[in-house]
Amino acid sequence: MKRLIPVLLIVSALLLSSCASIKPVDKLSLLRAELARWQNFSADGIVRVTYAGLTLHKMFVLAKSVDSARLDIVDGGAFGISPSPLISVYLADYLAVESAFLKLPDFSKAQLDTSSYLALLADPEALLAKYGDEIAANEAVSAGDLRVTFTPKMQLAKVEDATSGAVMSITYNSKGNPDKVLFRIDSNKSVELLVDSISYGEAEAVPLPRPEGSSEQP
Repeated sequence: MKRLIPVLLIVSALLLSSCASIKPVDKLSLLRAELARWQNFSADGIVRVTYAGLTLHKMFVLAKSVDSARLDIVDGGAFGISPSPLISVYLADYLAVESAFLKLPDFSKAQLDTSSYLALLADPEALLAKYGDEIAANEAVSAGDLRVTFTPKMQLAKVEDATSGAVMSITYNSKGNPDKVLFRIDSNKSVELLVDSISYGEAEAVPLPRPEGSSEQP
């Protein structure tokens, strides 16, 4: 028994030293990697649009570049061949909407400051320099009217707009990719994206024409 005591002490010391050598999670590195993924990606799947108690289920195709994004809601037709857009939404320094539904393009005429949404994620290094420590410590940050929340893995979890009341929330699958993205505009309007596939890099958001009366933002 006495011979075992020194051995146990040595083993205990080795275990303690190995635990001490394990580096804590570098949240800033995780955040940098996550923000980089959101710079350019494309995704497709099923969209669920809810408006005034009515729900529409269709296919969607989403493309986002550094400074623009486009969402197309499509009707696959027979066997999903040659889908044609039912609704197209383009977001850059202006908002453009094209649709067979006559009232939807009126959204394009609204004087909305759309730049803040994309600008928040457009420059990861600038965001890290200004808010990195705060995000790592609190898993959240407020920038103007926007409050952005992150998961413990530094994945984008929620964006809340205090001015409009709109909320975007994201859940992830076991691979760390977005699984569901919910845009809640108000109690009667929401858009939920059920993501089937997503790829990062080489996405191109094809612009829609700038609406008349929409001036370029600096």
